[in-house]
Amino acid sequence: MKRYRTWVEVSERALTHNVETLRSLLEDGARFCAVVKANAYGHGLFEVAGIAARAGVDAFAVDSIDDALSLREVYPSAMILTLGYTMSDRFREALSANIHLTVSDLEGIEQAQTIGRELAKTFPIHLKVETGTMRQGVNMEDLTDMALHLSRCDRVSLEGVSTHFANIEDSENPEFAARQFSLYEQALSILSEHQICPPWRHCACSAAIILYPQTHQTLVRAGISLYGLWSSELVENTVRRLNLGCDLQPVLTWKSRVTQIKTVHMGTPIGYGLTEVMKRSGRLAVIPVGYFDGYDRLLSSKGEVLIKGTRCKVMGRICMNMMMVDVSQVPQLEKEDEVILLGTDGRHRVTAEDHARLCQTIPYEVLTRINSALPRVIV
Repeated sequence: MKRYRTWVEVSERALTHNVETLRSLLEDGARFCAVVKANAYGHGLFEVAGIAARAGVDAFAVDSIDDALSLREVYPSAMILTLGYTMSDRFREALSANIHLTVSDLEGIEQAQTIGRELAKTFPIHLKVETGTMRQGVNMEDLTDMALHLSRCDRVSLEGVSTHFANIEDSENPEFAARQFSLYEQALSILSEHQICPPWRHCACSAAIILYPQTHQTLVRAGISLYGLWSSELVENTVRRLNLGCDLQPVLTWKSRVTQIKTVHMGTPIGYGLTEVMKRSGRLAVIPVGYFDGYDRLLSSKGEVLIKGTRCKVMGRICMNMMMVDVSQVPQLEKEDEVILLGTDGRHRVTAEDHARLCQTIPYEVLTRINSALPRVIV
């Protein structure tokens, strides 16, 4: 690993464990879809897909047609579903590669029908239903017209019907999620009245997989839980309180190296803007990581890294490609020693949740903003 100065390690053992743990919770007949959008939540698309495939997942979900086509080259027979919007000019590529597209309007269905006729193939689509998130999805009042239109399409196959929960992570108040699920069931009934019964019915995200088995349907979409993180603190607390036996293991460790060590006297200002000074004489280490790499600038003077089992505070402002940390308490430190930016070292841990609290955001953002150009290494 000495060839890399900054890299991400992906634990095959932890990811496989999470797949097996989540799959053990599924209702009979429900299949497992690994959500690998956003570079597999920052973990590495192909690295995660390879581990998930070996663990026996049934499908992959991505955001874009480009990711779907890249996966198709490696997995010629897997079900691959795009969750995000696909430009109409890309429908031909999607059908040629047997990619399942999410659509939510008549224009999308008509484009699928047109391309299906041109290629003399049946176009697999999944209809997204709006139940309360107020983003992508067909409104309930338009669903009957949508069903009538679908029934007239001879080159479109409705393979799936989906929705997405807006607030299911609030396990203390599941009322809104229950209302959404009821609307989703109504949508399925409307389609059934028009003899449309898609094989893949999916609405369960991570929190729903763990806490609400009635939502599992025939396919679940495992996102953040696949990577060993809880979708909310409430979900984690509920699992612990109910003793549900769902033990998730973080998959990612983000590492870098010490590239310089320098002695600094008390009162010396550090970094851009002179925003912090040394409170006592000691040592600083320069780490080749900055906001370009995804280490948030909001962690300036607040973040911590782990070096040789010791917590080391970030000093001054995070730079574009570098930062400085106080290593005064680290024994026998040497140039090119490992630095853990996210992960565990002995009894200490720095987590995505820690960064999220300091940056007033969510762990999802912390992980997905790790620069995709950094090497991902399966360990």
